Amino acid sequence: MPSDTKTKKRPATNKAEAGVAASLNGFLADTYVLLGKTQACHWNATGPNFFGLHKLTEAQYGELFASIDELAERVRALDALAPGGLGAMLHLARLHDGQEGPVTTTEAARLLAEDNATLAARASELAEEADEADDLATHDMLVKRIEVHEKAAWLLRSHLG
Repeated sequence: MPSDTKTKKRPATNKAEAGVAASLNGFLADTYVLLGKTQACHWNATGPNFFGLHKLTEAQYGELFASIDELAERVRALDALAPGGLGAMLHLARLHDGQEGPVTTTEAARLLAEDNATLAARASELAEEADEADDLATHDMLVKRIEVHEKAAWLLRSHLG
């Protein structure tokens, strides 16, 4: 087969892709922090509508866990390394780590709704960055994350009355 018809290897990561990968790592770290906070609220929240919030947070932390792997694999597809270890995650994250001890169901729902809204907004910013870098795969992934986080925030706010 002539060499000009062979499939060409993807070119090395450019500056735009490197920027997207770095931003995506920050989003990945925030998602990891939100996973931990959601799971802590699932375990430690007490008060009215405990069972409903308990089941909701269980579904949400399961979805977050799966999304973290997808985000990390996208970082790797961009020829960058995903953060390793909790220290690296906390260093990259903008979200604050969860509070220690018990939390009321109302406070848990409010806290998690705010964090999900924050991640939806951040995913929107990163989707624009990916679009500007002509990275449609990352853009599409982030659009999905916007939808997931907006819905999670809405479901959590419904527990506030």
